[in-house]
Amino acid sequence: MGASLLLFHVGGAPSTYSLVNAAALGLALIVMVASRRLHLGARGAAWVVGLGLSGICVTLVSGVDVEGVRRWIPLGPVRLHAAMLLLPAVLAALPCLPDRWRLACVALAAAIFVWQPDPAAALALAFGCLLAEWRNRRSAVALILVATSVAGVIAAAARAVPLAPVPFVEIVLAQGFMLHAALGMALAAALLFAIFAPLLDKANRANAAAVSGGWLGFSIASVAGPYPTPLAGYGAAAILGYGLAIAVLRAMVQLRVGSD
Repeated sequence: MGASLLLFHVGGAPSTYSLVNAAALGLALIVMVASRRLHLGARGAAWVVGLGLSGICVTLVSGVDVEGVRRWIPLGPVRLHAAMLLLPAVLAALPCLPDRWRLACVALAAAIFVWQPDPAAALALAFGCLLAEWRNRRSAVALILVATSVAGVIAAAARAVPLAPVPFVEIVLAQGFMLHAALGMALAAALLFAIFAPLLDKANRANAAAVSGGWLGFSIASVAGPYPTPLAGYGAAAILGYGLAIAVLRAMVQLRVGSD
């Protein structure tokens, strides 16, 4: 967060960028602290996944349309990237669902990202599934989950509409290095820490791996193309989404992955 605020200051970003990110961080911290009082079991995990996917699906009918692309939820003057806001929490809860429901949810999520289209979200879903299923990678369920999500990436990329990159939102790491090498390295280091910090949760390894995989996918997409850089750039959705995902991880009761 500090590195991104420095980027906004040095790069001459609008003052509202810092205010929005700071407000989102405050809300995310409140959610994470409040989650200590919650305990999510299998039913709670199902609610998280269901509500999260429903929220992402809303973009298809009532979201912001930019050149035929629907990835955002309008919230007053702010547009929230639906997948960055909700997908990490979905990934955090997904491993607790029975196999048949996990398959259905991954297929639905992949279809939504193809329809939007949102290759970055599809890549985040694929990496989330890959890391969550790594220990069970020889199982048929794991192979189908990963194959379905990868098919979603390919299909979403084929339908992708190239949008002009927005300064301080997309290509943030490159922008940081252009301003100063130290700033670029600080942004990259902060982003890497944020990506892998969920893995410190030893109680729910598959859930934590799914969350890290999701942020890794979003980050790779932001480097490879004109997609938002999560956490390091301007955007309340990623900050709030990170807080929601950590809150779900903290509230999650240990459950057997893929149990019926």
